[in-house]
Amino acid sequence: MNTTQFEFTGFYFDGHSANKYSLTVRLTPRELVLVFPDKQTYHWPYSTLHLSQTGSAGPIRLEKKTSDPDRIPESVVIEDLTFMDAAHQVAPGALGSVWNRPHQRSLRVWLVVLMLILIPPFLFVTWKYGIPTLTDAVAERVPVEWEEKLGNNFFKTLFVKPLKEPDRQTRKALDAISKRLLSSVPDQPYHFRIYVHPSGMVNALALPGGTIVVFQGLINATNTPEELAGVLAHEFQHVLHRHSTRGIVRQMAAGMLLSIVVGDSNTVLTTILETAGTLDSLRFSRDLESQADSEGMKMILASRVDPRGMVKVFETLKREESRHLGKKKKDSKDKNVPEKKPDEKDSAEEGGLPEWMKYLSTHPAGKDRVALLKEMAAASQVKPEPLLPGFDWKSLHKKVKKGELPF
Repeated sequence: MNTTQFEFTGFYFDGHSANKYSLTVRLTPRELVLVFPDKQTYHWPYSTLHLSQTGSAGPIRLEKKTSDPDRIPESVVIEDLTFMDAAHQVAPGALGSVWNRPHQRSLRVWLVVLMLILIPPFLFVTWKYGIPTLTDAVAERVPVEWEEKLGNNFFKTLFVKPLKEPDRQTRKALDAISKRLLSSVPDQPYHFRIYVHPSGMVNALALPGGTIVVFQGLINATNTPEELAGVLAHEFQHVLHRHSTRGIVRQMAAGMLLSIVVGDSNTVLTTILETAGTLDSLRFSRDLESQADSEGMKMILASRVDPRGMVKVFETLKREESRHLGKKKKDSKDKNVPEKKPDEKDSAEEGGLPEWMKYLSTHPAGKDRVALLKEMAAASQVKPEPLLPGFDWKSLHKKVKKGELPF
């Protein structure tokens, strides 16, 4: 029981035995004064004390700090729970903040519960909206020179073997199509470089900084230069709108947030940097693909290229996707067809290429994708001019080696 406003009864433990000694604890601005019944007095500065128990259901225990971890410290126990309030009045913050007061325990519990409830949605909103908004703004300010270096690093990582220069006819066609398309954006800052990979993969990749890789399988799937122009216009948009760069910056920002949450920054950031140099980082969301489609069609129209070519090539790709998915479903239902192992290649008909390497795997196709292109083409008042009139397009179709993998 209190004898004055800042005096409390308590018990002293010497750390050597289980004996406890009654005493009076007096609060002063700089120290605790322990007064025993025989008038013996101890002076404990607040800086030497450790508050070890502040539970609302138990007594308050103050331990005297010791440099010997094996030694049981001297301590004082006060059962009056108003002690912490009084201590805060006499020496604010000396024994901890206001949250250390016993009667604040229930509030602390509720705050912890509230944080556990609010933190997950906060992280989700940050991950879903905050990071994309911030990283998109950052990506817009990345120098083109940096993007070019990044694209070159991607290229060297993905294609270990140097790509041979395509034959004269193929190069002539690619240059003519590119020149026609890029004439619609004369102020764009990129120096586009188009490579042809001999693989039978029906795919094309846009790397940061202006590097485009077209696979021979995709060229073989086109019947006119206008069709290939549709694919190139689409890929150009990924570069012009910095889709790859935005994705990489977003990966790194998300990795930093994840490292904060899990507390292992080295492992998380190492993983992010490793995946940033793989094909996975070149996969685009459906929204970005839709943007590349619509902006690509605008480029086609601005260049006075027949828009039906872009519609046709994406119809071809859509049919290829549907056919392949139908084949997979049929195989899964056929009990006589053994299941493929995870690392097993697709059939020879597909050139031995795994599904994830197909065009619509890295360029996800929404069901309204072709419909949008048709709508834009139909609404156009542009009178198209032929691309490469008199050019023998079939001469660009080449044989591909079965099972030749690009990576």
